[in-house]
Amino acid sequence: MSAAATSARVRSRAEVADSTLAPTRSFSVGLVAIVPLFACYEFALLAEPSSARNFGELFLGLLLRPFGSHADAARAIVLLLGSLAAFLVASRRGRASLGSDLARVFLEGALAACVLGPVMVIVLRSCAPYLPVLDASWNIGQPGPGLVDTALVFGAGAWEELVFRVGLYSFVYWLVRRFLAALGVRERVARASAEVLGLALSSLLFAAAHFQPVLRHFGPGGRPFDPALFAWLTLGGVAMGLLFRLRGPGVAAWAHGLFNVALWIGLDPDVIW
Repeated sequence: MSAAATSARVRSRAEVADSTLAPTRSFSVGLVAIVPLFACYEFALLAEPSSARNFGELFLGLLLRPFGSHADAARAIVLLLGSLAAFLVASRRGRASLGSDLARVFLEGALAACVLGPVMVIVLRSCAPYLPVLDASWNIGQPGPGLVDTALVFGAGAWEELVFRVGLYSFVYWLVRRFLAALGVRERVARASAEVLGLALSSLLFAAAHFQPVLRHFGPGGRPFDPALFAWLTLGGVAMGLLFRLRGPGVAAWAHGLFNVALWIGLDPDVIW
């Protein structure tokens, strides 16, 4: 077989593999897949309006402040219209396969959530000499959480992925890549630098947004700053960022939401270690 034929065959296989993996990376399919998470979050706020709100929702909610007391209704309308638009785009691109594409997103998100905790524990223990020690009994919830609180932390994953990965990571990547390209930096170097900076900055700010010194500027809630917890959350941000880049926003959001629920109900990642 000639070299040209071999090369064409390799490219063909790569294209088939890419097309097989593409649906879960699709932005429109990912947004449709995230709709149940948003719905859970809205249900929690309707059931208990005084619930502590997620930073992502509070941050994007700044755009709705001109609506005053109708801001919650405006947010629901925006979510509904955005979900409808994403559904129309996703269905037009592959009406017959949308159901299977969504099922793959849910499955990949669930699998990622199962391995996320043990992987983070392994990394933190490997870096133990250089990082503060995280209490092995730590979790983000309380014994016997209710349905409303569980729905809230589940849906919070969607808001954080929307702000920190879809928004911040993507913006930093675009900005750094264009800036380096304007300076004449080689494309491969510009892309790699943009990826690293986007991942690092989004992960650090994601971690910082969970603590009172940052969150108090947007609303109530947050924890006192803890270096060990900050390192844990930063590592979680890196993991979600990689999921977002490799598998799309839907998989990252479902993994994030399910992992939140696991911690909320008291499942320590060390249990699987």
